[in-house]
Amino acid sequence: MKIIRGGITAPKGFVCGAARAGLKKKGDDVCLIYSLFPAVADGVFTQNQVEAAPVTVSRAHLRQDLLAQAVIANSGCANCCTGERGLKDAARMAAAAARHLGIKKEDVLVASTGVIGRYLAIRKIEKIMPGLVKKLNQKNSLQVAKAIMTTDTFAKEYAVEIKVGHQANVRIGAVAKGAGMIHPNMATMLCFITTDIYISRRALKSALQAATARSFNAVTVDGDMSTNDSVIILANGAAGNQLVDKDDREFKVFAQALELVMKELAAMIVRDGEGATKFIEIEVKHCPSEWQALKIGRRIASSALFKTCVYGGDPNWGRVAAALGSAGVRIKRDRFDIYLGRRQVVKNGVTLGVDKSELKDAFRGKEVRVCVDLKMGRESATVWTCDLTEKYIKINAQYPT
Repeated sequence: MKIIRGGITAPKGFVCGAARAGLKKKGDDVCLIYSLFPAVADGVFTQNQVEAAPVTVSRAHLRQDLLAQAVIANSGCANCCTGERGLKDAARMAAAAARHLGIKKEDVLVASTGVIGRYLAIRKIEKIMPGLVKKLNQKNSLQVAKAIMTTDTFAKEYAVEIKVGHQANVRIGAVAKGAGMIHPNMATMLCFITTDIYISRRALKSALQAATARSFNAVTVDGDMSTNDSVIILANGAAGNQLVDKDDREFKVFAQALELVMKELAAMIVRDGEGATKFIEIEVKHCPSEWQALKIGRRIASSALFKTCVYGGDPNWGRVAAALGSAGVRIKRDRFDIYLGRRQVVKNGVTLGVDKSELKDAFRGKEVRVCVDLKMGRESATVWTCDLTEKYIKINAQYPT
């Protein structure tokens, strides 16, 4: 596997573009990703019951058709809590892209991000659609990544190339946005993934769900779940490999590469957390199940007490112990160990009495690592978060309502 340039258009047969419709104060705010060939498609969406209109429309399109050929997205307006009008606007957005691309509207998936409770200026989007379609090419991945940004401070894209079988070079490319309102499942985030692998729908779905669980569902910034979260993948088969199904050896190679791409983007989102100054990695190991390890990791990562003591540089491992015990997972109080960085501070549930001065460097750097060892099984999980700062409060206090 090698990291390559090109982002969303690194795989064969994909083009994209971005344009300004005036939905946010400056910059491009509408983007379009297009596969030159019909693609097997799948998506993972927010579990928030207050679901935005574009999520509802995209779910419906994926149920109606196993294939898709385009994704259209906007920033500056979430199109959420907008009722029947919001659903019609999301459908009109898909129809406008389909009309100018010459494909069915059901083959277009829709995504939105921005302020909740505002109606989408759909006429502005329809007006710029002809020009947007004309802009489509293989060089616009970065422009697409920028167009979906809201409070992000940098654009997020990634791409890799892998060998599938004896001949085919397969590529996976992706763009994402996210900085705040980040919490499983998933985050205030959009992620669009393209690949030129020839793969079955069931195999693509399996790989996407597993990779999502270990990437976007393993991050938290502030404990708030969004209404618009969408991870969408298109696989157009342009690489020319033999069909990959879930039971094939090549499936594992693809699934591992997809997971890497999504983990890299998830880490970028955490590093760009609103007001964040530190990137925190929490490893929970030797659990009875991966799900339990994830649950414990998420509980520690979402603890405001833990996150603020990291920001303040106070190596108070008691915050970790308290969060561990309140995660809703059965543990053995006389068995767990806790490490701050490389230094062990708890052994078999009992303090080692390490002096605070000896831990002064544990939370000082930009990279903070915590490990909890339950010594109760073989499974493990890693969760990523960031510190909680005054700047986070200022950013969200000034966010438009």
